[in-house]
Amino acid sequence: MTDPKDNYESHPPVYLASVIESSPVALISLNPRLRITMFNRAAQKLTGYSCYEIAGCRINRLLRLNRVKNIIKIFREREKSTREGYITMLTGKDQTEIPVRLKVSPLLDSEKNFLGVLLLATDLREIKQSQAKLLEAERLAAITETAISVNHEINNPLCSILGNTQLILMEKDRLDPQVVKKLRSIEKQISRIQEIAERLSKITKPVLKEYIGGKKMLDVDQSEINDDEVRAKG
Repeated sequence: MTDPKDNYESHPPVYLASVIESSPVALISLNPRLRITMFNRAAQKLTGYSCYEIAGCRINRLLRLNRVKNIIKIFREREKSTREGYITMLTGKDQTEIPVRLKVSPLLDSEKNFLGVLLLATDLREIKQSQAKLLEAERLAAITETAISVNHEINNPLCSILGNTQLILMEKDRLDPQVVKKLRSIEKQISRIQEIAERLSKITKPVLKEYIGGKKMLDVDQSEINDDEVRAKG
């Protein structure tokens, strides 16, 4: 069996090219004149440019001039790099702004001669989407927990009130018509509260609406619910 080290020592450019192209992180190298000399597959996917379209272009094709300051700093200091990176925007081929975390490292040869810089760009769009989904999941979990509390703490006394109201209504022939009307209204509103509590526990996609003072409140009627449970009860 061939030792991978032997293969690397025999064909280092081919080996390194394979590693660079298979990297999930967008890699872009610049020469001292800020022109693009390497543009891997991930960088092409991120920006929409092919390596043939972008090779030899200045970095301001992807980064607006006011965003190149950190790269210029690396050129000046030569041996420092932005290890943690910084958040900026790349401009894609269709002129869309792409949020990325950009790390910049100097490229030096074995004799410490400065060859340019390497840019590592991590797409933040997927991270933001994941964060948004996590936030939505946390919000849904909070609503579900609240609904369980409502059902537990409120539904039991409501059942008692509803039961007593219905017992009184059994004697409606002896009651004043206006009293019966009010008792019917109480019965209806209790049923409405129970329906809202039940709907809360079935919400799968909450929808918010404006409330007093610019605050948001849950729109119970417009929020999506578990249709399977509704159909099963229907």
